[in-house]
Order: sequence, then C-alpha cells, then structure tokens
Amino acid sequence: MNKLTLSLCRRYDPLNMYGSIGAIPDQMEAAWATLSGFSFPPAFRQARHVVVAGMGGSAIGTHLIQSVFRDLLRVPITVVSDYILPAWTDRHTLVLLSSYSGGTEEVLAVAEQALRADIPMAALTTGGSLARFAGENDIPAVVFQSDHNPCGQPRIGLGYTVVCQLGIFRQLGMIDLKDEEMRQTITAMRRRKEVYAALADDNPALDLACRAFRRAPLIFASEHLSGNAHILANQWNENAKNMAAYFLIPELNHHLLEGLTGPSAVRKRLLAVLLDSDLYDPRNRKHHTLTRQVLEEQNVASFTIPAHGNTLLEQAFDLLLLGGYASFYQAVLSRINPSPIPWVDHFKRLMA
Repeated sequence: MNKLTLSLCRRYDPLNMYGSIGAIPDQMEAAWATLSGFSFPPAFRQARHVVVAGMGGSAIGTHLIQSVFRDLLRVPITVVSDYILPAWTDRHTLVLLSSYSGGTEEVLAVAEQALRADIPMAALTTGGSLARFAGENDIPAVVFQSDHNPCGQPRIGLGYTVVCQLGIFRQLGMIDLKDEEMRQTITAMRRRKEVYAALADDNPALDLACRAFRRAPLIFASEHLSGNAHILANQWNENAKNMAAYFLIPELNHHLLEGLTGPSAVRKRLLAVLLDSDLYDPRNRKHHTLTRQVLEEQNVASFTIPAHGNTLLEQAFDLLLLGGYASFYQAVLSRINPSPIPWVDHFKRLMA
C-alpha cells in the first residue's frame, strides 16, 4: 500500500523530521569530532561502575551501547530513568547525566542527589539547566551543538547522543573503538540512508511501515540488537503515534508465546517484527526461526528484518536509521505530523 509521495511527506512534516533522520550520519560524525578533543579527569578512569541518568531518547542510546558492547565493556553500565540513584552508588561510581534538552526533571534530581553524596559526575547535553548546573559545580560537561537536527526533536538526535556516549566511554578506557571503525560505520550509514530515504517499493523501511499500517508491532531481537528493539518501539510510539512494544529472544520464548493466545481480537491486529542478524549465536538464530514458525501456527502476522553491516556496531546503527524512517513513514501513511508529542507534553504540564 505504498501511497507515499514527497509532497505528501512535506504536507505532514512541516518541521522536517525527514531531514533530521537523514542527517543522523552527519550527527554521528559531528559527535565523534566533538569528543575527539575532549578530556576528562584522570580519576574518572578508575570508576568501577557507570550510571547513565536519562529519559527517553537520552537513555535509549545507552541500551544500544550495552547491547553492542555487552561482552567488551570493562565496567558495568546501569541506566537510571528515575529520580533516585541505586543504594550501591558511591564514590567509585561515575554518574553520567544525559539530557538532550538539559531540562529533564528526573536527571536534574539525580544530579542534586549525586552532588550531595559527593559522587563523581559528567554531563551530556545541548545546554539548559543541566549545562548551568555543571558550570556552577565544576562538573565536566560535553555540550554539543545540534545543527544536524532541523526538526529540533531530541529523540531524532540519536546520532549525537549515542556517539557522544561512545566517545565518552572510549575516552575513559571502558571500550575499545578505533577512529577507523567509527568512520566505516558512518560511511555505511550514508549508504543505507540512500536506500531508506527513497520512496520506492524496494525500500525496507517503507515496506515495514506499510506492513505495520493499522497494526501494533511487537519488536523481537537478540544479543547486540536488543537495544535496537527498545529504540524501534520508542520510535514507533513517539513518531508514528502507534502502540508498539519490544521483547527479547530467547527470553520471550519462555512466556510470550502463551500470552499471544488471546484476546483473539488483539492478536489479529499484531505484527511481530523480528530483527535478525547473521552475527547472532547459531542457537539464537534457531530461536528466531522457530519463533516465526510458532507465530504462523498462532495466526500472528510476522515479518523478519535483516540487519545490514559487517560489524555489530554497523548493524545496530543500520536498524536505528531504518526505524527512524519507518516510523516516520507510518505517521505520514496515517496522515499524522510525526514531530509533536501532545500527550507527552500534556502529561508534563500536569506534572508541573
């Protein structure tokens, strides 16, 4: 049901989210350059644990990093999307305050708690209250420019937030990531952008949007693409204004397949989207194949998306880019402006 045209996209995208998604490779390049000349206090390299405090788009990038580098990270990383730090947080912990806007209430609350406890901190933001807090309290802050995000929505700035975090963890000796690896990943993303940005029948992102039209996607993934399942569900919720959820294989095989028994009316409106990779453990590839078989037996529509790329990182960014375009196309197919988030904004006003 590919009925999309460039004029239709422009009509429902006055803030140019389409341009922001296409600029994600440029965001990545700018973020890597920002961190290349940045240095942190030597003591930060002694941290035994990292807590990333962030919400929404400022936190899901960490999930991608946790998944891609799950067996390479030299220290554990915990995401805190709340107001309170874990009880075990101490002076051997580094707290990374991540807020694209710099005004996230929960992140600022964590910052105050960490300050009172004299816990080492760093900040990642475009400015706002978080940048002021960092300046007033002598906290190292990576304050990046968001020139390559014309729609201004923080959730479309994932190229900045993910790569800035990668750069921070590399600078602190927590991961090994060479400049050449990042350059190759950015080059691969520019090639994939040409595929996903084209309003053509052979565009996998547009194909996903058409298959998911008026359905609720259940995103399934494993291993290094686990973070992508979370990201794609968030992209679908916020950009497409459409219900989506994610589950991980093999864990879902121990409960979700029974849950798909009913209600039957709900089952008919689901679309299981399996994020596949030729880099998965063979046992998980078997899980994916058999999960698809069981879904067919249950009459649950399903669809497999192969990740493109030669490395774990390339495949993760490939699906991040695909998800941005697919959720955008879904919004336009539904005749919805993808940029505003009126219910989220309404909730924030109620909290205020």
